[in-house]
Order: sequence, then C-alpha cells, then structure tokens
Amino acid sequence: MKATEYLNTEHGVFLTQLDVLERMLNEKTPPGELRAVTLAIAEAVEKHRDAEETILYPAILKEFGEGFPPMRVMEAEHKEIQRLVGEVASGDGDMRELVGGFIDVLRQHIAKERAVLFPMAEQRIAETDLERMAHECVEHHERLRQAGGSA
Repeated sequence: MKATEYLNTEHGVFLTQLDVLERMLNEKTPPGELRAVTLAIAEAVEKHRDAEETILYPAILKEFGEGFPPMRVMEAEHKEIQRLVGEVASGDGDMRELVGGFIDVLRQHIAKERAVLFPMAEQRIAETDLERMAHECVEHHERLRQAGGSA
C-alpha cells in the first residue's frame, strides 16, 4: 500500500463521520453534542494531518519545490481546520455555524487531496518510496496512540 492510499483510506472514514455530523446538524442536535462529536473527529484529523505534514508533504515538496501552489493551499486549509476546531473547542460563537464550516472545509480539503495532490504525488514519487511512507504513517499513528495524545 502507498502512503497516498493509506491516507485516502482515512479520508473515507472522515467523510463518513462528516456525513453523520451533518445529519446531526440538520436534525438540530444540541450544540454541546455537536461540539463533542466535532472534537472527536478533529482529534483523529489532527493525527492524520500530522502524518501528512511530517511524512508525505516533505516528499511532495522535494519533488515539486518549495512554494508548490497546491501545497500552499493544503497548508492553508490545515490552518483553517485548526482555527475552526479551536473555536469549536472554546465553545464561543455559533456552534452550528462553526461545525458547518468545519464540515465544509474538511470535505473540500479531502476532495483536493484526492483529486489533485495525491495523483500528482503518485506520478512523481517512486512507488517504493510511497510504500515506505505508508509504513511510516502506520508507525507514526501507533506512536501517537501509545503516547495517548494528539499530534
């Protein structure tokens, strides 16, 4: 398995979780419950983001160069996701609006990685390197799990 495939498997899980969260949002679930579910999803997304930024993204930048435009977009979206999660965690603001923003930004981000960034990476990074990076992603996630915390 390649790192892009491994990370896309996680994307599939996140998309399913976002569907459930969106249903909760549409069903007028109380803000406290929306907050709790969003933060649970966000914890897993944070570990995923950390693996991307420490394992796959550096390899992409090595191939395409610093300042590679798709990478700038991905990094900006990671920051926006973190900002939204911080606001959800604080409990300040309109929880329904914040959760809706989290859902939208994360879905758009995943779509761009799946449709643009990861296919480009697969074209330029050797398959053996992508396979090695998949193993690194697994090890990275396991270290985080054993440490009992997020990235």
